Amino acid sequence: MNGLLRGNAWIFRGLLDIDYEICSFTLSRDLHNSTPEALGKHCMTNVDPDFPKKVRKGDFIVAEENMGYGHDHFHGCMSILGAGVGAVLCESAAPYFLRNSLELGLPVIELPGVVAAVEQGDPLEVDLIRGTFRNLRSQAGLSFTPPPGFILEMLEAGGIYPLLTRMAGEGRLPKR
Repeated sequence: MNGLLRGNAWIFRGLLDIDYEICSFTLSRDLHNSTPEALGKHCMTNVDPDFPKKVRKGDFIVAEENMGYGHDHFHGCMSILGAGVGAVLCESAAPYFLRNSLELGLPVIELPGVVAAVEQGDPLEVDLIRGTFRNLRSQAGLSFTPPPGFILEMLEAGGIYPLLTRMAGEGRLPKR
């Protein structure tokens, strides 16, 4: 994994609840059969109705504190992936959102100061291996603790289940 991510910034302010603002999908619908692609059509539409149509593959969601707070549901994380977002950069993330996103292969970087360093649409670059963030317009930079190797491997594989499948095929899982 080279760990280098590039895309444009989509700034969302305020508390972003995992179910309402992020997924924007009525929970009474049949979520058990939903795919990331189907949920991606609803990503952030309660905040920006045109977001799924305007976002480009690899773009970044930039958010304030406690990103993804609320219930321990995977659907919000799935909707972000399905919309094509490359990573979430936030002041802080709710623990369940952070865990669920990483397990699905979506990088979430807690990066204090990111909202002040970015304007809507700015081109950004994140190096997951070096732990660096750079705004390519303003040249503002921030640093973060890079994810450990096993998290990078999980992100590269596309999540925990693809990683475990790959590891099993390579004989890297412990025998019972």
